[in-house]
Amino acid sequence: MGLAAALNTGKTSLFASQKSIEVAGNNIANVNTEGYSRQKVVLGDIPSLEFGGFFVGTGVRVNNIEREYDVFINEQLLDKSQELGAEDAKSTPLAELERVFSVGEENLATEIDRFFDAWQELSTNPSGEVERDIVIQRGELLASSFNSLARDLDNVRSNINDTVASEIDDVNLKLNQIADLNTQIQNIEANGKSANSFRDQRDLLLQDLTYTLGVQSYEEPTGAINIQLPGGLPLVQNGTALQLEATPKGEDLSLTLNIGESSFEVKGDNLGGKFKGLFELRDEFIPGLKQDLDLTAYEMVQTVNSLHAQGTGLDGSTGVAFFNNPGNHTTQSYADPNLATAFSAGDLSIDVEGVSNTVAFAGGSLNDLANTINTAAVGVTATVNEQDDGSFVMVLRPDTAGDSAQLDMSDVGGTYQAPEFSMPNISDLISVSIRDTRKVAAGTSSAPGDNTNALAISALKDADTINGEDTFVSFYGKMAASVGIEAGQNRLAQSGAADSLTQLKNLRDGSVGVSIEEEMISLIKFQRGFEASAKLLSTVDELMVTVINIKN
Repeated sequence: MGLAAALNTGKTSLFASQKSIEVAGNNIANVNTEGYSRQKVVLGDIPSLEFGGFFVGTGVRVNNIEREYDVFINEQLLDKSQELGAEDAKSTPLAELERVFSVGEENLATEIDRFFDAWQELSTNPSGEVERDIVIQRGELLASSFNSLARDLDNVRSNINDTVASEIDDVNLKLNQIADLNTQIQNIEANGKSANSFRDQRDLLLQDLTYTLGVQSYEEPTGAINIQLPGGLPLVQNGTALQLEATPKGEDLSLTLNIGESSFEVKGDNLGGKFKGLFELRDEFIPGLKQDLDLTAYEMVQTVNSLHAQGTGLDGSTGVAFFNNPGNHTTQSYADPNLATAFSAGDLSIDVEGVSNTVAFAGGSLNDLANTINTAAVGVTATVNEQDDGSFVMVLRPDTAGDSAQLDMSDVGGTYQAPEFSMPNISDLISVSIRDTRKVAAGTSSAPGDNTNALAISALKDADTINGEDTFVSFYGKMAASVGIEAGQNRLAQSGAADSLTQLKNLRDGSVGVSIEEEMISLIKFQRGFEASAKLLSTVDELMVTVINIKN
C-alpha cells in the first residue's frame, strides 16, 4: 500500500469534495425554483484494508445524491391544496350571485313592492285609465325582473360549465406528464440511483392536480405513484394515464372517465378540489336558488290570478288571469312512488278555471294519488315522473292548455309530506296575459267605483303566502341572505386555507428547501475539503519524488 494508497485516498477525497461543491452549486442555482427540494451528497468510507498489522482506511466514495423530503409536510400541503382549490373555485361564481341577488335599491323585492303598490293606487281610483295602465306596466316589469334573475342564474351555471371544460385539457396533460415521469423514475431508480429532479417535478404536478381534482395518490415500491379520484376511479397506473372528457348533458356538462372501451360518469361526490367546489355550486346551491325563485314566481302567479279571476273588469269580463297560467303543477320530490303509507286518506281540492272539485282519496302511494286524480276526471291529468337524481315527482297538467288550476292537497300528509306545488322554470316564463286596461279587475263588479278586488290583491303584499310563513319580499330576503352567508363563509374559508397553505409552504421551505446561508457555509466547507485534498495529493507526490530520487 504505502504512498500509492495515500495517493488513491487523496484522489477519492478530491472527487467527493468536487461532487459536494457541484451539488451545493445546484442547490444555490435552484433557490427560487418552485417545488425544488434541497439535495445532499451521501458519503461513505471505502472499506479498510489490513497493512502492517493495522486496518487502514482507503478513502471516501459518493454513495448517492439524495433530496430532502418530509412526508408529513407534503401530505398536509396536498390536503390544504385541495381545500383551497374548492374555495377558490367558488369565489367568482358566488361574487356573481351576490350581484344577482342584490340587497340594494333595485332588485326583485323592489319590483314586488312597486307591483302591489300599483294595485293600492288603483284602489283609490278603480276606473282610472292611467292607474290601470300602471298596474299592467308594473306587472310586466315584475315579470321581467323574474326573467332576468332566472337568466342570470342560468348564466352562472353556464360559466361554471365553461370553466370545467377549459380545465380538462390541462388536467389530462398533467396526468400524461405524471405517467411519463413514473416511467423515467422507475428506469433510473431500478439501477440504484435517485431521480431527484423528476420526483420534484412529479410532486409539483401532483399538487396542481390535487388543487384541481382533489386526487389521492400512493407510491409503489418501484417508485411510481398511482393516482385516483376521491371516489376511487383510477387516473394514473404506473406509466399509463387515463383521460377525462367533458361531454354535454342537456344544458349542463358531465365528466366521463374513459377506461378501455368503457366510460364512467364522474359526479360531484367523486371529485375534490376546484372541480368539487364548482360542481357543488352548479348541482346543489344554484338549483336550490332557482327552485326558490320558481316557487316565488309560481305563488305570485297563482295568488294574483286566483283573486283577479274572481273580479270583474270595466268591460264586464270575469275569470281573466292577470299573468299567464302555469303550464304544469309539479310536486316536491319523493323517494318511492310505490310506498303504500306515503299519504293518508283525505280530500283533494282541485279548482280548474274556477270550477271547484273535491276528490276523495283513500290513502296510498304517489302512484295511487295520481290514479285517483285521473279517475276523477276533473280537468287535470296527473303523471308520476322520475328525476335525474332518481327521485319522483307528480306533475299535474290542465287538460286544456292555459287553464288555471288551484290545488290544495294538504289534507293527505302521511309518511311523506303532503304535496306542495310549483312549476320548474316558471321564473323564466312568467309574463302578463292582459293588454287591455279594461280587463284589469279592480272590483268584483263592473261598477266604476268598485275597488274591492284591487284592495284584496294589494293586501297580498303583506300576506304570508309562501310556505305559509313568508311574504314575497321576506322570502326574497332569505334567498339574498343565503347567498350572502355562503359568500361570506367562502371568503373566510378561502382566506384560512390560503394562510394555512402559505404557512405549510414556508414550513416546507425551512425543512427541505434551499437556504442560501446554509449552502454558502457548506460551499466553504467543501472548498476547504477540496483544498486539503489537493494539498494531500501534492504532498504525496513530493514524497514519491523523494523516494524515487533516493532509489536512483
